[in-house]
Amino acid sequence: MKLSKAACGVAAAVFGAVMLFGCGSDSGGGTTVVPPPPPPAVTSPGSGLFAIDCARQLAYVPLDTLDNNGNGQVAVINLAVDPDTTDPRVTIVHLNHPDIPTGTALDNDDSQIIVVSGKTSNQDGKVDLIDENTNTLVAGSPFAFPAGSQAGYFGQVLYNPTTHQAVVATCDSATCSSGNAATGFALFDPVAHTFGSIIPANYAETFALNSKTNTVIDASDDDNSGQIGAVDVPGARACTLSDTNIGDDNDGSSFDSTTNIVVVSNESDNATVINLKGASFNPASGTPCTLDEGGTPPNSVLVGSLPNGTAGSAVDPTTHQAFLISDGGNGVALLQLPKTPVTQLKPSNIASESSALPNDPQNNTWSSKGDPYAVAVAACKNIPSSGFAINYNFTFLVKVSLADFKNNPANISIAPPAGNCAGTTTTVTKCDNGNGVVFYPLPGVN
Repeated sequence: MKLSKAACGVAAAVFGAVMLFGCGSDSGGGTTVVPPPPPPAVTSPGSGLFAIDCARQLAYVPLDTLDNNGNGQVAVINLAVDPDTTDPRVTIVHLNHPDIPTGTALDNDDSQIIVVSGKTSNQDGKVDLIDENTNTLVAGSPFAFPAGSQAGYFGQVLYNPTTHQAVVATCDSATCSSGNAATGFALFDPVAHTFGSIIPANYAETFALNSKTNTVIDASDDDNSGQIGAVDVPGARACTLSDTNIGDDNDGSSFDSTTNIVVVSNESDNATVINLKGASFNPASGTPCTLDEGGTPPNSVLVGSLPNGTAGSAVDPTTHQAFLISDGGNGVALLQLPKTPVTQLKPSNIASESSALPNDPQNNTWSSKGDPYAVAVAACKNIPSSGFAINYNFTFLVKVSLADFKNNPANISIAPPAGNCAGTTTTVTKCDNGNGVVFYPLPGVN
């Protein structure tokens, strides 16, 4: 590719640091520009209760209580401040309907937070959109789920920056059960505010989305042992991925879209890391169908010796690390995944560390929220790579430096020193333990 000096300047502005050969000649000297690979998606590749926008350094955290008007609410937390000196609680966005949100996702293209809710028998679910510029609801919110469907008890949502659409998990409004035409996944356009048809599938406890292949891997209580749901989104069909290393209670799944590796936590002391490089749907169209692994099956690794009840997971596609939490416990785990695609996954490709979160600043034993799982990662440059979780009491959001976790896993469990978190009167320690763990008070803390 040959560019003039002017075009070379434009390319440099667009691509940043690129490899240039002979740049600066307008008269045929020749300039070769080798653009870098596209950056990873800046949305979390695994679904969860709350969303992190690390470009704005904000967390959007659904609360488990209704406001004074009986409506749902989402807290906005400032991750850029030191919570030992500055109260991080920005505001609360109040919904205008009596539903507790079960999932959020960042639409980074339109500066919106997508919020799903609705778990009332025989009542359809809703989607609210929060304008990040004003932290107010987008006009028209809420938008109705497809007729006869709702979010259910742990319905989730993920935004695909490649297709500019969100993938929403649904269940039938009457029983929220699998095997129903209204249970599965549907695409939502966050600009047109419209839904596509539901792709019937098992009801997902969480799900992972590869934004490059547009493939969903669910984590459902209805999956059989050794199997997990795989949804061909462009083909609008639910298929099955079989792998002998998959447990009988896969609860959390998340993707590294860069390497096509998915992490599935089994709500046990292990997690399954599945390599989908070279995988393909068979047959090419129609159902029943399977997603067949490339390489020699099982093209996966069962990682053991993790904290009991390891369930939720999220992957940082820039560092290729998975952050996992225990359901209802203080255990956390960190998996170092391959940094480049591999044909056959081996145990030597993965390293793991385990630790435990310290007591929160009110000196209560930490217990991570599950069902829906409250876990996420910050996958951008202006916040060092971090894992996030919320406790069952909805009193604190915790941030864990993945670099500190990797280098000094034992120090993660060190309690913060005596003191006080900014803006609170009931905390007995500071928010920062000085070893990679920082607590951010939620509105439930006085």
